[in-house]
Amino acid sequence: MAKIKICGIMRTADVEVVNQYLPDYCGFVLSRPFKRYISKDAARHFKDMLDERIKAVGVFVDTPPDEAAGFAEEGIIEEIQLHGHEDDRYILNLKKLTDVPVTKAFTIRCENDLKRAAESKADYVLLDNGTGTGESFDWTLIRDIGREFGIAGGLNPDNVAEVIKKFNPYLVDVSTGVETEGVKDALKVKKFIENARA
Repeated sequence: MAKIKICGIMRTADVEVVNQYLPDYCGFVLSRPFKRYISKDAARHFKDMLDERIKAVGVFVDTPPDEAAGFAEEGIIEEIQLHGHEDDRYILNLKKLTDVPVTKAFTIRCENDLKRAAESKADYVLLDNGTGTGESFDWTLIRDIGREFGIAGGLNPDNVAEVIKKFNPYLVDVSTGVETEGVKDALKVKKFIENARA
């Protein structure tokens, strides 16, 4: 069964929603200038509120590795997800600073992007369309890359079950697809999780 991550948690109400419906992960965007960015203090507060069954993931874009590792070492997050230009050297350096799992997101435009994902030194890889666009990449590009992968971008309650059945990802990662007018929609979160686990 695919794991589920609800990303872009920004409000107390968002935490209450995920606590009610219990995805496997929730994501805090911890790099500026992205629209779902939250401060370190807010992330700490939300982590304190979060049901212990849900793991908090810190989403970073070209952040100095010691800064990203610091969030993990302070117990604010339990996993790190990278969405910038971080290469294998960065990832190996980061893994020396913290023992939490590291996921690297790859923007998929061609088969060579899948090859880069397959060869990444990250613990996990996420196949994505970009950073929070809410649009999918060309899913027909997905092939068996010889390792587990997650899928993000363009997922919503109506297509998540089909995507899981067709591609068997280890993780489905959603933000825009469970929002209405830019905020998390409790009904969409509920339906997404139910359909992903159907």
